[in-house]
Amino acid sequence: MPSQRAASIIQDLHIRYPSEIYVRDIAMSLGTLVREREMQGCEARLVRKGDIGIISVNSLIPEEGRKRFAIAHEIGHFMLHTGTQLILCSEDDMHVWKESKAQEMEANEFAASLLMPHEIFIKFIKIGQPTLDMISELAKRFRTTLTATALRYVGISKEPCALVVSKDGFIRWYRKSDSFNFHVKVGEKLSFDTYAFDFFDGVNLPAEPDSVPARAWLAGEINEEAELFEQSLSLGSYGVVLSLLWICDDVKTMYRRYDDEPEEPEFDMTNPFTPDGKRWRW
Repeated sequence: MPSQRAASIIQDLHIRYPSEIYVRDIAMSLGTLVREREMQGCEARLVRKGDIGIISVNSLIPEEGRKRFAIAHEIGHFMLHTGTQLILCSEDDMHVWKESKAQEMEANEFAASLLMPHEIFIKFIKIGQPTLDMISELAKRFRTTLTATALRYVGISKEPCALVVSKDGFIRWYRKSDSFNFHVKVGEKLSFDTYAFDFFDGVNLPAEPDSVPARAWLAGEINEEAELFEQSLSLGSYGVVLSLLWICDDVKTMYRRYDDEPEEPEFDMTNPFTPDGKRWRW
């Protein structure tokens, strides 16, 4: 598995702290040279010849966290997909978590596990209500993007939480923890009862998590009085809002959930274009 392969590398290099995760040095130790160069329409590229490789990362990427993830993504290709000599990866490939693009999904899983190793990452997770401020602290510590860190957090956390991405007023996709036993209304227009809706309505978002009606986010038959906690944050000029949802024990028993509800995919980022024909840019 990609995560196990990444964990093995971390163990072999005796990495114990986030400050020791130098992704360029890790690449070199595995036989790949990392260089930066200006590239159009490409986030990163891997060229392989036998057991050696060259990773090129786009020097135009403004955030160091994005560069680190792109490099780790290409290391994943180098370690996992040995039969391919040339791999070009776009920004969209860095957000693929669907089996329809298995290689990109595996490279992303590897990258997340390499930059945020489970055994190290879990030591810094605080017990109790998750917040975007707490995830932001993790992102700074591990030198990763807020989105990648939040995805890693909900994948590891024991709290019933989910990360939801909205764009242009619609719920696009989400990822949830194992204990978040509900579906989010993917593809639907944001409810005016959500704080994420407020952003697209020109209202400033609150700095702290606050309760909202659970039916505003969750699919299925939900008790009218049930609530969950939402904290939303806009991502600059991308027109995207990240929403962290959390269900606390006080409201958990107020939900109704039927076992025969149809399974809904958490998200699908395999299509590089939005419904209005524009390319995703975040």
